[in-house]
Amino acid sequence: MSIGEFAQLTGLSLKALRLYDERGLLSPAVVDPWSRHRRYTAAQFERALRLRSARSADLPLAEMPALLADEGGAAATLAAHRARLAAERERQDAALDTLERLLAEPVRWETEVRQATAQHWAGVVLPVDESDVDSANEQANELFAQLWRRLSEAGNAPTGAFWTTIRTAPESETEIQVLCCWPVAAPPPADWGVESGTIESGAELVTRWRFDQEAPVVDGATHPAVLALLADAERRGASVSLAQVRQIGLLDEDGQPVGMEVAVRVAE
Repeated sequence: MSIGEFAQLTGLSLKALRLYDERGLLSPAVVDPWSRHRRYTAAQFERALRLRSARSADLPLAEMPALLADEGGAAATLAAHRARLAAERERQDAALDTLERLLAEPVRWETEVRQATAQHWAGVVLPVDESDVDSANEQANELFAQLWRRLSEAGNAPTGAFWTTIRTAPESETEIQVLCCWPVAAPPPADWGVESGTIESGAELVTRWRFDQEAPVVDGATHPAVLALLADAERRGASVSLAQVRQIGLLDEDGQPVGMEVAVRVAE
């Protein structure tokens, strides 16, 4: 049968059949040496239907050879793709649930102004790879622990909760860094190889959330409490950069983190 007839019977487009021929997935039974017309046979229906089903299931083209190989390889390929689709569907369902919550009743985050006292700090820089957030969190925790031990051994133990600031790397417009800091009684020595400074006393705009507090967090976006803080600062006429925002650990009685507090300097 002609390529057009074969396409009509199998549901594969002419473009798809030509592509599968190029990739060696489904070659014509015969190609006329003069006209170059492709001819197919009924014996090729099974292979064509596998490919058509794979296209309908959005199976990547690179994985289709395994689908046409031995039954064991085909089954494993199908199972792996089914698991990916299930995970993607779970992600989509979560996104839809979040969107429904945002449309139904947006969460309102309370902000307040407080007077911050002057505070020395010591910090270390962590370059951020946005594609591997979990790894970045683990690295940040390790950096905090290492700096805490070093400061304590030097008799300059942290005096309060840790905090972080997100910033663009110096002389870069795209590289993002996280500055991981501990408040300390005195600045560390200049030869320590860490960053340090002093937070001057003054008014701060603050909001906070607990880890057990339900909130419609959009995947990939900053926590809505941070966005609410920046929006409120803007309404107050403050010009705020991301590097001025501090995310401070909210600790329980045993010193364990139970949430976050976000603060940014505003004019009094």
